[in-house]
Parts: sequence; C-alpha cells; structure tokens
Amino acid sequence: MTELIKYCIAFIIKISWNILAPLFPIKKGRIVFDSYLGEQYSCNPKSLYEYFLLNGSDEFEYIWAFQHPEKFAFLEENKNTKICKYRSLKHKFYSFTAQMIVFNFHRTNEMPSRKNQIRLQTWHGGGCYKKTGKGIGYNSAIHNWVLERQSKYDITHYVSSSQFFTDEVIHSQYGFHGNVLSIGMPRNDILFSFDSGMRQSVREKLNITPEQFAVLYAPTYRDNGATPKPLDINGLIESVKKRFGKDAIVLIREHRFSKYCETLNGTVDISDYPDIQELFIACDMLISDYSSGIWDFSFTQKPCMLYTPDLDEYEKMRGFDKDIYSWGFPVCRDNVELQNSILNFDEELFKQNMEKHHKDLGSFENGTACRQILGLLN
Repeated sequence: MTELIKYCIAFIIKISWNILAPLFPIKKGRIVFDSYLGEQYSCNPKSLYEYFLLNGSDEFEYIWAFQHPEKFAFLEENKNTKICKYRSLKHKFYSFTAQMIVFNFHRTNEMPSRKNQIRLQTWHGGGCYKKTGKGIGYNSAIHNWVLERQSKYDITHYVSSSQFFTDEVIHSQYGFHGNVLSIGMPRNDILFSFDSGMRQSVREKLNITPEQFAVLYAPTYRDNGATPKPLDINGLIESVKKRFGKDAIVLIREHRFSKYCETLNGTVDISDYPDIQELFIACDMLISDYSSGIWDFSFTQKPCMLYTPDLDEYEKMRGFDKDIYSWGFPVCRDNVELQNSILNFDEELFKQNMEKHHKDLGSFENGTACRQILGLLN
C-alpha cells in the first residue's frame, strides 16, 4: 500500500507540470540524458550523445543529469552541454521542455511528461536471458501495475535489439505497445565499426601487452545477494595457455549491484572502467553467466563462456526467457567444465552457434542505431 501511495503522489506531481505547459514550450533541439538513474555516464545514452556531438546540429543543446554532477564536470567542456543534479528542479524543467529525453532504466515517477515529446527508452540489455519486469515472479501486483503505468506515460519510443526482445520483454514483461524502434542498441554500433587502433588504445589504458590474452570476467548480480563459487584463476590461466598459446591476464568487472569478485586473487579489478563496450573490444575472451552483456559480446564472435555454478538456484529464483542451453554459449556448472570448454573451444562451431542465436531471436543489430535515432530529431 505504501508503494501505491508514493506512486499516486508522484503521479499528481507529474501531471501538475502540465499546468505550466503554455508558459514553457518545448525547445527544439534540447535533449536530456541520464544513465542508470543518474549514476553513470555510460551505455546507450552515452553512445547516442557522442554520436550526436559528431553528427548532430550545432543548434542542439545537451543536458546530462547525474546524482553527483561534480564528477562529470568535464562534459561541460563542450559548449552545447550542461549538467544538472538528477531529480532536481532544474532536471525536471529541462525534461519538461526537452524535445527528446534519453534514458536506459526506469524514470522516477514524478518526472514530467508531455505531448509532442520523444521519451526514448533505450534499456540496458538485449537478448533472451534473465527475466525482468512483470516476468519476475516475486514482484508484487502493485509493482507490476506501476511498471505498466510507466510504460504508458513515461515512454513514447522503445529501442529493441531483436524481434524476440520486442515480443517477450517490451510487449509482455513491460507492457509497452507504442513505437518500437527495431534498430539494435546504440551502444553496440561501435562493435560493428571499431578498428585495431581503438583496440590497441584501450588495451594500453588497461596495461595489457600485445602478447597477453585478456580474459574479462563480468558476472551479473544475484537478487538475493548470494555469492557464486569463485573462479579457479590458476586453472583458468593454465587452460588459456594450453589452448591459445598465450599468457592470460584476468580482468574483473563487477556488476554495480554486487561486490563478490573483489577477493579473487591473481586478477585485475577494472570495475570502475566506464565503458564495457570498449572492454569487449579490448579483451580476447568473456566469461559471464546470465548477464545480457553476452548479447553484445556475441557480435565480436570471440570466445564467450557461461560460468554458472548456481544455475539451478538462479533459474528457480529469477528465471530465463529461453532455455539457457539454447543460447549457443558453452554452459559451465563448475571450474572443471569451464576449463574443458576453453581447452576444447572450436572457433568455427562457436561462430555458427552465434549466427544461429542471432537468427533465432531475429536480431536487429547492424551498427546503425545512433544514426537512425538522430533521424527522429529532424
């Protein structure tokens, strides 16, 4: 009941802004961004912003909202960019008068919305992996009702990575039935266009030598805070050496909601690195589990293993959109299976599995998402 009362109060605040509409018309070219509720400068909003800077009109005005604006003051080095405090009055005013609002998570319920405005939900994952929205069985009825209201009032356009994602996640799990942009995720455009110079530059930032085989471990979080059985780092390094003939460096990038990898000795913690797409370009192998990051990485066609020692518990707790064994990635329930998957890795078979995975889901990814979204502003 408390959740419902809070939502109703926020909704009243939201619609009250419309009284001011005649005084503050929408400003053409004003675009407001936030990523993960103002926590980061990252993901699809970042990719769109940087593309707009290079290819958009000189008349565009960019607003970034952050929970800690002082950390991102460097963005104002661009004369067309302003930053503000997330959920502040200034943030609400800019959002109320913006031609486009770009976000990758839920908007807070009191943020204003109005007609003739593009409110672009880019979300932060694709594929067919862990359930979300109304698909999570332990969500309350009120929570699911709020999700439906958010989809109805807070979003005008929704970016989709695949036909499966449109049908299962956007339509079914979030109840959105408005404009779906079947274009792929903006953050993945770079995976179709990067060159060796970019890869080398990122590796230099991370102190990875050309001779090293970079393994990125990027697990998702557990809703119950559980800690999965840790990787056998020595066994992993030895397996890489035998299969690929190189010394491995193991990089750890934790999910922002978890802190259970920090005790893995023999690894390099790069959790603070802001752009995971750049990490995907720089590394030679990804080890993950149920994270939608595996969708992004699959377009590199580099080795990707799923380390899932808590598979049964996770499936019971959260659930999957499709059977995990249909995704095409090697599923490893323990360190022995992981090491064997590395030792027996078949590049051609894996490539075929990824192509099948993309076809099965009806992938929309083709490296042109940013360009197509820019077209909405013209």
